[in-house]
Parts: sequence; C-alpha cells; structure tokens
Amino acid sequence: MKTVLILGAMGSVGQAATLAFLDHGWRVLALVRERRAASLPEGAVAVTADLFDAAAVAKATGPVDIVFNGLNAPYHRWRRLGLPLHTAAADLAGALGARMIFPGNVYNFGRTMPAELWPETKAKPSTVKGRNRVAIETMLADRARAGRLKVAIVRAGDFIGGANSWMSMLVAKDLKKGRLTAPGRFDTIHAWAYLPDLAETAVRLAESEDRLGDFEVFHFENHNVSMRQIADAAGARVAAFPRVLFHIAALFGPSLRATLEMLYLWDVPHALRDGRLESIIGHVPKTPLPQIMATLK
Repeated sequence: MKTVLILGAMGSVGQAATLAFLDHGWRVLALVRERRAASLPEGAVAVTADLFDAAAVAKATGPVDIVFNGLNAPYHRWRRLGLPLHTAAADLAGALGARMIFPGNVYNFGRTMPAELWPETKAKPSTVKGRNRVAIETMLADRARAGRLKVAIVRAGDFIGGANSWMSMLVAKDLKKGRLTAPGRFDTIHAWAYLPDLAETAVRLAESEDRLGDFEVFHFENHNVSMRQIADAAGARVAAFPRVLFHIAALFGPSLRATLEMLYLWDVPHALRDGRLESIIGHVPKTPLPQIMATLK
C-alpha cells in the first residue's frame, strides 16, 4: 500500500485530497496540530510533529511516497509566511524522498495575462501574492533541477467547495434564495476548480509517478465559465456586488484588505488550458456544472 502525507489537511483542498486518497485505498497520513487530530476523516492517521522539523516529521511518518502540499498562509500574511511555509514543505518532501504535488493558481500571470493560460505561459505577476507564488514555484523548480526534489504542480482556478472560497463566501452565499453574486463583470470568463475533481486529479497523478519528470506543471482545465454561465447552470439570477463595498469592508480587517489587489481576476478573462494532462492520467475529472451547483444549494 502506498502512503501519502497530507499537509494542510484541515484546509479545504487538504480535506478533499484526504478523502480522495482514502477512496483510492492509499495509506493517508495527515500533519495536523494535536488538538485537530480528532477532526480527521476515519482512516486518516494523524501526525503531530512540527512542519519546520523535517527530521522529526520523517521519523514520525516512516516511508512516504507522495507529499500533497495543501498548505496556505492566511491571505494577509502571504508576504511574510508564504515562502518559508512552502520551503519547509519542500525540505520535508526532500527528506522523505517523496514527490510533492502542489496545487498552484493563476496569480502568477498578473493583470496583463492572456485569455488562455497554458503551462508554458510565462509568469508576469502584478501583485504581492502573485510574486509570492512565483517565488515558491521558482524555489521548487530550482530544487528539482538540483536533483533534491520531485514536484508536480497542478495549477487550478478558484475553488468551488470549502468554506473559505470566493464561491462559498460571496458568489453562492444566497444560492438557496435563487441568487448569485458577481464580484465583477457577468460575461468575463473565469477559471474554476471543483475540489473533488482537483483532488481526484492529484490522486491520478500520484498513481502515474512512473510517467512524470522531476518537475512538472499541469493546468487543471475544469470549468472556464462566466458568472452568467454559472447562473444558468444553477437556475439562479445573478446580481452585481458593488466594488465600493469591498473597499469599505477592507477598512475593518487585514484579510479583507488583502483581497483588494486580486479583484482584477473578475475583470480580466482567463481560461486554464492543458494539452498533456489527459495523456498522463487519462480522462481528466470534470463534474458537470449543474451537478456542482446543486451541491451548494
């Protein structure tokens, strides 16, 4: 039985990955704080060592085949914590001799990004969080080139699922009332990733290890759709969220202030594309959008 270590197991993407690996019969270890161990799904084994002590974690886990890196610093603390957090994760994966699977995002490409984003598209970050993501991916690539780490980045759009996603907190918060809220233009194409589909893709990549190079970047082409298309799929009407309210809300908390620089994502059309992922894992998971939206009602 192969073993995966989930980092960030209590976060939205980490929880989805934990369930997906369990469903595929993997031995699932989850690095969590001791007080959170009881919250893990049945079958997952808690590891309570310190992330920043790779030797201690390796001793606690024993042999591991895959490290799924679902870590994420609080939005307003990316500048300070982002790179150190993921450097520690890279140290750990290297110490274990395990491949890291890391969910990326579109922040790397900035406000001038093209309408179609391919794995070969050059990074051109225009925000603090975009530059942070580029720094993390550069660190991972450098380690892979040096033979110290094997990495597969799966770049995804905004998550559908999980309590802290744009979809849950704003877009679909009133879906039970038949209404969606658009943070931007109704017809702008926006990349989305349904978490169970993304997690299933991660498992299939883990099970295709013999077909992967030391450093791989894939784009998870799940749902590239506009708010109007989402509303049609949900059978709901869509209303605009006034931008001025973002700025007013930002006065009351650092996390809200940290969202302001990312509002361009709702105005600049972008779709994730990939011509190779399917050749590695077979059919790429894609739950129909009406079925996804039904789970949010």
